[in-house]
Amino acid sequence: MMRAGRSPWFVCATGAWLAFVAVGAAARPATYQCGEELEVKVDFTPRQAQLHLREQDHTLQRVKSARDGHYVNRAVGLELIAYKSDLRLREGRRELQCRLKITP
Repeated sequence: MMRAGRSPWFVCATGAWLAFVAVGAAARPATYQCGEELEVKVDFTPRQAQLHLREQDHTLQRVKSARDGHYVNRAVGLELIAYKSDLRLREGRRELQCRLKITP
C-alpha cells in the first residue's frame, strides 16, 4: 500500500535502488594461483572474505588498515591482503604470494 504523497515513480526508484544495493553486497568469487601447486578460492564481500584453502573453508573479517583489502581470522592464524591482482596470504609464520588466475 502506497503512503499518501508518494508517487509511483518514487516507489519504483526506491525498489530499484534496494535491488542494486543487494546485488552490490553479493560475494565476488576469485581464484588465485599460489606457486605451482596451490590454488586458493576467495569470495569477497565488503565485510568478509570466504577463503577456500586446502579443502577447508574459513571466514575472515575485514579490518581497518592502510592496506586495501585486509582480512583476518585470528582464531586459525590466517591473514589475507588483496591488492589489485595480487594476494598475500599468511598462515601463521608462513607467507604465500598469489596472483589472480584468469581463465578464458
